[in-house]
Amino acid sequence: MTIEVSAISPCYKMGNYLETFLELLPKQTFFNRMEVVLDHNEPMQKEIELVKRFQSRYPNRLKHIILKKVDPIGVSMNRCINFSKGKYLAIWNVDDLRTDNSIELQYNQIKKEKIGFVCGNFTNVKKFGSINGKITRNKIFNKNELTQSMLLGPFFMFKKKICKKIGLFDEQLLSGADFDFAIRLALFSKGKMIDKNLGYYLNNQQGASTRKDSLQPLEANFIYMRYGIFHKLDKNNIYKIMRYNINNFFFNNKKHAVEKYLPFYKNYINQKILKHINNNPFRFYEKKNNFLF
Repeated sequence: MTIEVSAISPCYKMGNYLETFLELLPKQTFFNRMEVVLDHNEPMQKEIELVKRFQSRYPNRLKHIILKKVDPIGVSMNRCINFSKGKYLAIWNVDDLRTDNSIELQYNQIKKEKIGFVCGNFTNVKKFGSINGKITRNKIFNKNELTQSMLLGPFFMFKKKICKKIGLFDEQLLSGADFDFAIRLALFSKGKMIDKNLGYYLNNQQGASTRKDSLQPLEANFIYMRYGIFHKLDKNNIYKIMRYNINNFFFNNKKHAVEKYLPFYKNYINQKILKHINNNPFRFYEKKNNFLF
């Protein structure tokens, strides 16, 4: 049967979660028409054996990429995309558990409508395997907000072909690559929100975007700058984001000009700048890196 959906699953130090992830995977109602692309960074032998047992029991359902070194999350995500077969790509981290029908719900939604992506509600849990926690629902779901905030959550699905228009995950970002990618999705396509719980997001303060030393605040600030979200920008820490290249994406071992994928970029940013200036009663200007704020 044709693979319709590829689940994108980067993996590093997931030994505590992988067995349960593989155990629950076949329970997906869409299992026979999907694959998981597991990009496995520095796996332990026990983890490799778990995957091999799964592959022998369920052939052609899990593509296993083994890396002897550890790559940044964006590199891992992009490799999954490059090796995927499905027309639709679903984000699925090994330490997050999807509801049994989540892939099918998203597939049915994105298949029948002219949209580029689909997301839904999710439950925040503090312990892996728990189903008790706070549900996150996006009551505000419009283009304006989608291009300013990360509303897609941990379980979004998108059309693979849209990557030709918007590019892949920016590999220079170690924590905010999904946010950056989500903004481009919203700029180029319409999306839908499924008002049902799609899964259980592990928020135990150990993830790349939640632990105490996370780069998430810094990289969010960089993304605010890149896309002209000036009202959210922490101007006191602008100097810290100079380590990043704002005018280029990095993926597949190459540098790609933002304007190659966003040909309207200069006009888009200039409009954002003018709007910000007009909304600033003090008309306070500062020029840095070709931006005014």
